[in-house]
Amino acid sequence: MLFRPGAEDRLHSIQAQLLSWGEEADRYRLAAIAARGGARQLDTLVGGAEELHDGLMSLLEELDKAVEGLPAGHAEFSGLLHAQGKTLSLLESVGNSLDVLSGFGTNSRTEAVHIAVRKPLLAAE
Repeated sequence: MLFRPGAEDRLHSIQAQLLSWGEEADRYRLAAIAARGGARQLDTLVGGAEELHDGLMSLLEELDKAVEGLPAGHAEFSGLLHAQGKTLSLLESVGNSLDVLSGFGTNSRTEAVHIAVRKPLLAAE
């Protein structure tokens, strides 16, 4: 089994990852604003936002476990709390963008869709 250092041991790399994810979250936020303005959005953009959302959820779970498992007065406690707050903030932002983007994605369907139209029965007939 491979050893994976805990979040408290990887705090600097987590903070760097959050900076990168913050830039991605900004891109999805801008795309959601554009979608509200009528711009069509690519389905791949929605997929990317979903992947980021999943990554943030995983990181949040890891940070929660790390904060709960730290002994009192640990040197990395405040850094982990800050990372946890930043993760929650990004998660909310990406979630809000996803709500908008998922409603404005492009239709990837290429075949024609038949819509059956039924004539209403008239009372005089």
